[in-house]
Amino acid sequence: MLSHYERRRLEQIQEWFERDDPHLARALGQVGGPGGWARSRTLRYTIDALAVFLVVLGAATLNFGLIFFGAVCLAAAACLHVTRWNDTPPRHRRLE
Repeated sequence: MLSHYERRRLEQIQEWFERDDPHLARALGQVGGPGGWARSRTLRYTIDALAVFLVVLGAATLNFGLIFFGAVCLAAAACLHVTRWNDTPPRHRRLE
């Protein structure tokens, strides 16, 4: 918990950043997941399809290396889905 003085000083610093360098203030105030290609829905579904394909191919050829790599891809795809790296724009945070 911040004291009244600390909160006021942080608000003054934030206002100074917003006046002096609005681009930096906007970048520092963003809340959300990573941007760019990591948020792509197409990327997530492509990793899903690749993982399923590798598991099926590995099972058909009894190649356990392909099955293992497919399982690793499935785990990565699950992380991408669960962490909610979605296509919504990041929010901006202000001190309260």
